[in-house]
Amino acid sequence: AKRRKSLADQVPTEIFWSIFNKLSFIDLIQAKAVCSSWNLASEEFVSKMPWLMLPSKKEVDEGDGAFVNNNGYTGFFNLCENRVYNLKTTPMEFRESCCIGSSNGWLVFLEHKAVPFLFNPFKQIKIHLPSVDYLLGLKKMERNEDGEYELDYLKKNQRFFFKVCGKQQVRECFIQKAILSGKPDCNENFSVVLLCNNREEIAYHQRGYNSWTVIDVSHPTYRDIICHKNQLYALSDNNSIEVWDLGGRDYVGRIVNKSDIVLPFPDKSHTKGNSLRGFGTSKFYLVESCDDLLLIVRFIGDYVDFDGTLLTEWDLLTETCTQPKICPYRTCFFHVYQLDFDELKWVEVESLNDRALFLGGNQSVSVSVQSFPNCETNSIYFTDDCWEKTEEDYNYGGHDMGIYNIKDESFKPIYEFSSDKIQPPPCWIIPSAMLESQLGQCVASLPGYKFL
Repeated sequence: AKRRKSLADQVPTEIFWSIFNKLSFIDLIQAKAVCSSWNLASEEFVSKMPWLMLPSKKEVDEGDGAFVNNNGYTGFFNLCENRVYNLKTTPMEFRESCCIGSSNGWLVFLEHKAVPFLFNPFKQIKIHLPSVDYLLGLKKMERNEDGEYELDYLKKNQRFFFKVCGKQQVRECFIQKAILSGKPDCNENFSVVLLCNNREEIAYHQRGYNSWTVIDVSHPTYRDIICHKNQLYALSDNNSIEVWDLGGRDYVGRIVNKSDIVLPFPDKSHTKGNSLRGFGTSKFYLVESCDDLLLIVRFIGDYVDFDGTLLTEWDLLTETCTQPKICPYRTCFFHVYQLDFDELKWVEVESLNDRALFLGGNQSVSVSVQSFPNCETNSIYFTDDCWEKTEEDYNYGGHDMGIYNIKDESFKPIYEFSSDKIQPPPCWIIPSAMLESQLGQCVASLPGYKFL
């Protein structure tokens, strides 16, 4: 070991760079495992780009949409290399549990019995979290042999029973987003935050405690949440932003509401939304980008033809055909704004410059594209997180994903399936810097990859 390190140290860094710059991701992982010098030299070449977590293409393309709840995630699409890394052995967690979030290189799952857990797919590490049965009013949550859930729960003093319920219906009803305030693999005092119960509540769990705390909210319902610098930003339906201290050393185990920022909704999006009323719905995202806070407004047409034409439900019917024309929902455009903290208003952003945004069921993120030749600048990469629509039709759901260019308002596909019924919906996972620096050391624990 000493002799290997000594020889590696004699090779000039520029030679390492010229070699490593030509290696694929998986070759870099192997190279990083050789010694500490190689690990350090190749670190900047390991992609920090988000990966797209995918279900089995074969299961999706061959399925008829009616039996998709046994489908699980089976691989990752690396945007830098335009290549799928397919897991030879699919972790049980990917198939048997419902993914409710992705944050800081970790996935958040909800398994039967209403017990959530964190899972690192690269290190195969699982961290159990306290049960959320009381938080969600669950009396029963069981998964049957067909992969469907049986639910018995209370909501607003009413009792509901579901004998057949898909994974996405679980997410629609109970937990819409799950994010982390830090990296569990760094032994940080991280927190897990849930946007739950039809976006009416925010629940918080701090590492080292055995319970969940519902924040004393004053502006439900919520549109989105994001963690930044140990604070939680929550965008409410009345366009205010609540800022919460997630408990540093001074507030261990409790949350302190710091301030409310009341903002007028952007006129451009308000006018556009009114003009398209009856044609679709809007979704909202908070994104931290270079220490700025961005608001993304995403408009989703309820029925969109292949040529991008917005339709109403009546347009799908004809006098001669009893079966309506099938036109799934699709994203039509985005508006991007930056928060002006001095003027307390949203300012429209015409260009993201060298940044790209990644939106969906994950914690929304912004990345620089300078080091990633296959990542398109000034673009929004998005996946389908319209949980209320994914279970409405056997023919589609989970399909609404692509790349949106802000400058020319054009769309491009990310990864294509032959079916519009994609379950579970593809999800972004963003490897953290700490994860990347340790990937080479953990290659022996990887479940194995094959190239497609």
